[in-house]
Amino acid sequence: MKLEGMKKTAIRIWKDIKAFKWMLAIFFLYYILVKHFTGAFCPMVILTGLPCPGCGLTRAALFMATGQFVRAMRANPTILLWIAFAAYGFVQRYIRGRRIRYALHIMGGIAAVMIVVYIYRMITVFPDRPPMTVTCHNVLAELFPFYREFLRGL
Repeated sequence: MKLEGMKKTAIRIWKDIKAFKWMLAIFFLYYILVKHFTGAFCPMVILTGLPCPGCGLTRAALFMATGQFVRAMRANPTILLWIAFAAYGFVQRYIRGRRIRYALHIMGGIAAVMIVVYIYRMITVFPDRPPMTVTCHNVLAELFPFYREFLRGL
């Protein structure tokens, strides 16, 4: 019986991968190109040089995956909320075979918490500690020299 359940889970995962194959391909292409040409990944950092509410989430996920929990919390403490949501979504979609109930509401709530955490971090740690730092090499600084001077003054 357990083998049958695992088979159904694998089929659901494979269906989703097939359904989103082009989106995944575009995402990886974006990642490779943007990382190669700019050294960054976040569109806000690339455009403005300022951190966004999600800055540090990828790093936090990698730290969590390697058991570095304190470093993960320093990178972005909202990672715990995203991991909890991902676990809930995985169980609902792939184990139970159900729709992820209230997904947009949950993601909206997490996004609101991220904004509150972002404001707090901008007040308390910006621009002294990664990921809450300024990147002077960005699109706006290249287009408008006065913007680069503005960033250096932060």
